[in-house]
Amino acid sequence: MVTSRSRRRLSPEARRGELIDAAIRLLRSGQEVTNWVQAVTAEADAAKGTFYVYFSSWEDMLAAVRDHVLRDYVTRFHRLAESTEPIDWWATLDTECAAAIEDISRPGGLHAAVFHSAPELTDGGRLDVVDAIAAALRRGMADGAFRPVDPHIAATILFTVLHGAADAIAVGEERQSWLEAVRDLARQWLAPANQQ
Repeated sequence: MVTSRSRRRLSPEARRGELIDAAIRLLRSGQEVTNWVQAVTAEADAAKGTFYVYFSSWEDMLAAVRDHVLRDYVTRFHRLAESTEPIDWWATLDTECAAAIEDISRPGGLHAAVFHSAPELTDGGRLDVVDAIAAALRRGMADGAFRPVDPHIAATILFTVLHGAADAIAVGEERQSWLEAVRDLARQWLAPANQQ
């Protein structure tokens, strides 16, 4: 009998991506897992040994998960910064802030794995996200939607505020109050003087 594993021939890059996607699904689910390697390979419909072809340890997998999740954020903000289309910057900022808070505060272990359990974020982690947010804010400033402030400082503060708000929501604080507070803070600080 031919099993599904023997029929599934994937490139090494595709197989590695499949394992990362499986880990992300499991971490988001909030399931109690006693053996993460076994759970990830089962979720990806891969042999257990396949995990060790691509990752030396669960910590190595967490670093790959972190890089994948943060790369999604970086890509979104770079698209904003590089877009030549008109952008409703306040609606976009509200949407991105709410989406980040939703992702970070979602029950499950993904947030903890990305920000609190993975090996230390270095030059390729948090900094890339801050740089991408700064690039988008810089574009919003050039468009006149935001007042001119240091975009790196603004991005760092915004990233920190979003993370803090999401952590508060994750432990049970009221979501809408935090979303409104983040929105008000962004407007008080970033709105041009004639819009405040």
